[in-house]
Amino acid sequence: SYKKVANKVKPVATTMPAHARIIRQFPEDPLFSLPSLSTTPPEFLPGTRLTQERMDELGIFQNSFLWPEEWKLTVQILTNNEPALAWDESEKGRFRDDYFPPIIIPTIEHVPWAHCQPPIPP
Repeated sequence: SYKKVANKVKPVATTMPAHARIIRQFPEDPLFSLPSLSTTPPEFLPGTRLTQERMDELGIFQNSFLWPEEWKLTVQILTNNEPALAWDESEKGRFRDDYFPPIIIPTIEHVPWAHCQPPIPP
């Protein structure tokens, strides 16, 4: 819809408060905690999140681009990282606070503009 000039958002010149700054942190090297991969990956064994039905949905075994050993390696990587997989909202997690602290969105004091509801015809 068309926005009138009077309703234009006007930016305000200000500085970012010190408590709201986003600081990148790496308390440890994430590559050191990666599980090792076997040179002879095992066959797929269903887990709690990575079930046979979900593996079929991914279509890895139907992929003719990969060799059978590459299928096994892909399955091993997915199985090692099974807690990071989520298929619905109940399995969703969040990032660790020591890597990604909660983000604070600062606001400035302002007078909000009034939104008038147009009349509804009878």
